[in-house]
Amino acid sequence: MPHGDAFEEQVEQEFVEETRDILGELDVIIGQLANGSEEGKRRFKKLLRDLSGLRGAGRYSGFPLLAVTVHRLYDYLAGLDVPSPEEVQDVLTFADVLNGILDGEISHDANDLSEFVRSLPVRRPFDVDDVEHLDVEIMVVEPQRATAHIIERELQNCGYRVVNVHSALDAIALAVRTRPDLVIASATLDELSGVDLACAFSTMPSTKSMPVALLTSFEKDDARLKDLPDDTMVIQKGSKFGQGLSEALNKFGIT
Repeated sequence: MPHGDAFEEQVEQEFVEETRDILGELDVIIGQLANGSEEGKRRFKKLLRDLSGLRGAGRYSGFPLLAVTVHRLYDYLAGLDVPSPEEVQDVLTFADVLNGILDGEISHDANDLSEFVRSLPVRRPFDVDDVEHLDVEIMVVEPQRATAHIIERELQNCGYRVVNVHSALDAIALAVRTRPDLVIASATLDELSGVDLACAFSTMPSTKSMPVALLTSFEKDDARLKDLPDDTMVIQKGSKFGQGLSEALNKFGIT
């Protein structure tokens, strides 16, 4: 069994090889979907599962640019049954970018990927007219996919770019690199709570000026929120969500 540097090198090599394999599979699937193939639909669902695993492997690789792009591709495809023709073009853009990274043609400062990630495609609601697409990125940290989808849809309908993260530790790693304009985190997460996450962001030099809102069913004066930083907005779940979201966006000057 490899140890130390040899193990890390093996993990990184496997991450790169798996990314190339998925890109090759993606190229085949796109062709099948274009022909209306049922086999393409089946393979697309398996591709999503493979991408989810690859996204997890990227956390431990030494290729932050590649890992972030893989995460964005998965986030783009998650929840889709079959990509529309417009979405297929975005997927091809992702494939070109990933191949460019793997071939060394695309590089970027790993300490600040905000400009890079904002150049990547994001899903937009096609059934909403007259929505101005804004260069504002909001990170949603929510482990429940149904809840995350509701928030994503609400924000997309306002023209915002949205990235979904399901883990508090992933949120920290991504936020440091991609610098979202706002983080909306559920109070209930996994390794850390939403309060822990807000405290972490408020104390790290690279994120202390990053606006954070906590999504919770607790009232603002609940004892479980006593350690929440003063500048963290609280957004209530349920019927008050829309009003709380609007207040948070206004407070942080996000328009």
